[in-house]
Amino acid sequence: MNYDIKLIRKSGQSGVDFDQLEHLAHSTRQIAQRALMLKVFGYSGVSLPAYCKDAVRIRLESVTGNASEGIRFLLDADPFAGKLGTLQVDVFRPQLAEELRALTPMALVIQTFRAALLPDAEKNDLDKPLLKSLLSFKKSFISGEETFFFSNRGTVPEVSVTLDDFKRIELLNDDTPEPRKTIVMGKLDEMKYSKSRFVLLTREGPVNVLVRQQADEMVALKDFFGEDVTIEGEAHFRPGGLLSFIELHTFAAPGKTDTQFSRIPSALSARQQVLFKIKKGKSLNPLASLLGQWPGDETDEEYEQLLKDMGK
Repeated sequence: MNYDIKLIRKSGQSGVDFDQLEHLAHSTRQIAQRALMLKVFGYSGVSLPAYCKDAVRIRLESVTGNASEGIRFLLDADPFAGKLGTLQVDVFRPQLAEELRALTPMALVIQTFRAALLPDAEKNDLDKPLLKSLLSFKKSFISGEETFFFSNRGTVPEVSVTLDDFKRIELLNDDTPEPRKTIVMGKLDEMKYSKSRFVLLTREGPVNVLVRQQADEMVALKDFFGEDVTIEGEAHFRPGGLLSFIELHTFAAPGKTDTQFSRIPSALSARQQVLFKIKKGKSLNPLASLLGQWPGDETDEEYEQLLKDMGK
């Protein structure tokens, strides 16, 4: 399937510097790889498996254009169907398997930029490593007078990228918390889609858990399937502070006090948690949700604004 990356310069300068072409190719490929890893494994920082390398190939077919019309890179990329075998994707979004088969590496690049740059776009398709890859695309610019346009001739919505757009991506990156240590207790559910991941059913809902050291730890974890277990690990978050998954460090049978101290980690502020629940329709009594949660340092103006937000 063919895609276009078009480079427009206000100065009308023609030609492409070799360094600029190198950065463009490297950054585009890295975004495609990490976007695929996020969909398949739920975390874009996973190293690209050998069986995925052929699936993320992007080929440059031609470079055309001039100073007045801009420079056009014609690219070709194959759909993931037939390239990845039986796809195993995020257990909480099983519909991704069918959607992903129809996509290509370049389609993921376009989707990722749209997710980062459009205010109403779904942010679940972003995480910390992927945002850093988007920021590295900034090296593809040699001046503030350039604009990159990505499209596949109508099938995937076009997106344009300028140097100023990276301010938004930097804000998103800053809004995505760094990983933090956490302890959570729950029932170990059966593995849903990967030997390196399982689901922990807690009182507050399911938690996705990633196991790095597969061989020994996965064998030992089998004894806890269907039983309660306390895990200690590192919580990774989505933009805004919602939990993405927990990377397992250690695990053990629950202690007597684990139930009292176990809680799904969140980097959301108390006010953000309230507004998120209201937006999702999870709170029938929004005012009651404030009790016992308020940090106590909000101004009267902030409190009044929150009440206005509840009424929307």
